[in-house]
Amino acid sequence: MVMSKIKFIKGFLKNWREVGSVIPSSRFLTGKMIEPIDFKKARVIVELGPGLGCFTRKIIEMMRKDAKLLIFEINPDFCRELGKNKDNRITVFNVSALDMAYHLKEIKADYVISGIPLSTLTENSHSLLLKAIKNILSDGGIYIQFQYSLGSYKKLKSFFRKVVLKFTLFNAPPAFIYQCVKDSTHLE
Repeated sequence: MVMSKIKFIKGFLKNWREVGSVIPSSRFLTGKMIEPIDFKKARVIVELGPGLGCFTRKIIEMMRKDAKLLIFEINPDFCRELGKNKDNRITVFNVSALDMAYHLKEIKADYVISGIPLSTLTENSHSLLLKAIKNILSDGGIYIQFQYSLGSYKKLKSFFRKVVLKFTLFNAPPAFIYQCVKDSTHLE
């Protein structure tokens, strides 16, 4: 556990724009992030920017035997750590989340869970990421994103008709959790 925290801190110091926080997410944030997932029904879950896998471990523990977890992480050190998990239900892609549609082809996700620090993205990358997420979500699918501010709320509302906002004080720093539902009738 201590080695994981040290690796996480090194990842942050190496590229803070990618990692977004100097310490991993708390168990309280993890609980809020996976709360909307119906693990009895979820067949495909996509995780973006998992770092060293705080959410990943809990998702694997909860998901069905026939479900798939597809992970997109651009940090090669984090990918090596995530790849140590030999569960055949997970696939780790060491590519940007912006390229996920290429790797998923015809696959539609029931849930997309993301730790990508949106505030560090350019306006163009932010829009491209939200379009990519919306494109891989099935109708009625849910995109779950945490951030340390409300700065992305307006942008998320322009892409998703229904955005539910949650909050946890018990994280360092405290975090906002956005739950965005894909509605096939809502156009950008």
